Amino acid sequence: MPILKRIKEDLEFSQELADLLDVLRGIASVQFRKTKESRQHFKTFLDCFESFFRIIDLTKAEHPLVSIGSDRMGIVMITSNEGFMGGLNAQVINTALEEKKDNPAELIVVGERGASYIKGLGEKFTFFQGINNENKYQILIELRDYIIQQKLKGKIGKVVLSYPEPVSFTQQRVKLINLLPYPELFKGREPTISETEKVIIESSLDGIVKYLVTTWITHKLYEIFEDSRLSEFAARTINLERSHQKLSQRNKLLRYQYFDTLHKLIDRNMRDIFTSSLLRKQKRESR
Repeated sequence: MPILKRIKEDLEFSQELADLLDVLRGIASVQFRKTKESRQHFKTFLDCFESFFRIIDLTKAEHPLVSIGSDRMGIVMITSNEGFMGGLNAQVINTALEEKKDNPAELIVVGERGASYIKGLGEKFTFFQGINNENKYQILIELRDYIIQQKLKGKIGKVVLSYPEPVSFTQQRVKLINLLPYPELFKGREPTISETEKVIIESSLDGIVKYLVTTWITHKLYEIFEDSRLSEFAARTINLERSHQKLSQRNKLLRYQYFDTLHKLIDRNMRDIFTSSLLRKQKRESR
């Protein structure tokens, strides 16, 4: 009887946990779809942003933000604080460290779990809080300002960024991109206006270049943050699905054990009742 009770409790707990995982899986799936739909505004921004270069010639612009400068790299790693992302976080950091090799570099880590992992490797780094739906814009501005500040001071030159990219709903990969300098921002973007439509430029070209690069970095970081969140939701959904399947298999086994034990207990009780009844009958007959 105690064994049957324990199996029943295990079965009920396992079933409740499976139901909870099913709900969490559904939530993650909905979050993935909503986040993916919200990314459509990125294309609209780029169309408007690129139209600026049709009226002003910046192809010969010179500025620290569009040149390498220092030999010291800046390496940014975007990691997640969510569950089921440990393996992908490790890939993000390892990919960045492979880019660094033995070269001088400043490591910048976004996310507490990524910071914990790289700290265990004995690397020095600058830390930024992990992103979520509530703080992502604040973290974006802090990270952007820090990168630009370090770049303008000449403390870093080339800036690369490593982050998880959602290839599809079932697959994520680590992507490494060049964030700064970004000369392609101005290359091949000659103005298309005619001589009679020349634009009067009141601001300095340096100021315009800094503003445009800052705006582009803001957009790029926001896009990367959204990609990272998509990777989180996709990875969470897939891992929850796997866990749900394992629990379903365990529930089948527990259900089989429960009914098997129950049937054996019923059979034993029936045999005991039959034996007891038979003994009483024999006892009466012997009298």
